[in-house]
Amino acid sequence: MRRLFIQDSESPPTLSKLLILVIGIIFALVISDWLLGRFLPLITIERPFIMRFENVPGVQALWKYSEAGIKPVIFTGSSQVYTGISPHVFDDHLKTIAGQDVRSVNVSVLGSAAIIQRDLIKNFFIPYHPQIIFYGVEMRALRWEAQIAEGATFVSDFRNKAVGYAVSRESDFERGLLLWLLEYSNWARYRDNMREWLTGTREINQGPYISSGVDDVGYAPFPNVVGQDTANMPQFIPFAASDQTKQLMIDIGTICKQSSIQCILLNMPLHEISYQHISDAEESQYRQLLQDAGLTIWDFNTKACREALGDTSFINMNHLNSQGAEVFSKMLADAYAQAFFNVPIKGNASCATF
Repeated sequence: MRRLFIQDSESPPTLSKLLILVIGIIFALVISDWLLGRFLPLITIERPFIMRFENVPGVQALWKYSEAGIKPVIFTGSSQVYTGISPHVFDDHLKTIAGQDVRSVNVSVLGSAAIIQRDLIKNFFIPYHPQIIFYGVEMRALRWEAQIAEGATFVSDFRNKAVGYAVSRESDFERGLLLWLLEYSNWARYRDNMREWLTGTREINQGPYISSGVDDVGYAPFPNVVGQDTANMPQFIPFAASDQTKQLMIDIGTICKQSSIQCILLNMPLHEISYQHISDAEESQYRQLLQDAGLTIWDFNTKACREALGDTSFINMNHLNSQGAEVFSKMLADAYAQAFFNVPIKGNASCATF
């Protein structure tokens, strides 16, 4: 009995030491994380490898707006949106025509398919309570082949990055913890950078990258080069609607409606040459999938819009060059001013259907 009593009497000191150790570890992590954030800008200009490299500024801008209590307009989609919509041009033009101060951000993902956008909209954008989410969609994003992680390089690459991995977690607790760490912890944000520095190998982000620089709100302008290259056409056709992709679009629509955040589908413009290859039947199936989401659609892929943009706005069949992106961003601002501030459209945005 005496031996048992002695063991029991020693328990409180042991628990106290354990508690002190835990507090010490937490304190050391907090201090080292703070110091890491101060020293990193002095030793590297690299952004944290939390997404495909060019998309990181858009994520950081969203975090910055959230910290400042700003509810931005979010533009999201694939490289068509990434290189085709400039938040700065949109904001400045809206200020000019409507006198409204709006902040927008471009958080797009190269090669983004609907399965990526569903996770981003549900688990990343909506929790920040933005003013509105514009999802710029295209035919290739709704092909079922683009959704399958095992066969779609861009999907698997996205999910191998920190943000993509976090937003695709089913557990609310796990997802919330990972996203909180990415936003507030330098150790978490720069984990992949440090692994590459130490090992000299890059296990992810093997895909091609846009060479032009991305700005501070997530827009990466293509050079102002004019072209009609249709090399990307195999990513669009043959196109056939699938039940799985239909369900993805229905899910996106349901998620937006349940959150009370307005989501608008932007049917992104293609060069007129695309319709020498895309059949009427394929186009019809694609447009039906957009309708299945049950969301408002702003259609800028009308013949009138393609003519308004003209040959000089495209670098290839489906991407706008920097001149085209400026024109299109202003068209979006004109449409936004009409829809939300009752400012009549005076520019080319009248080519769109709403």
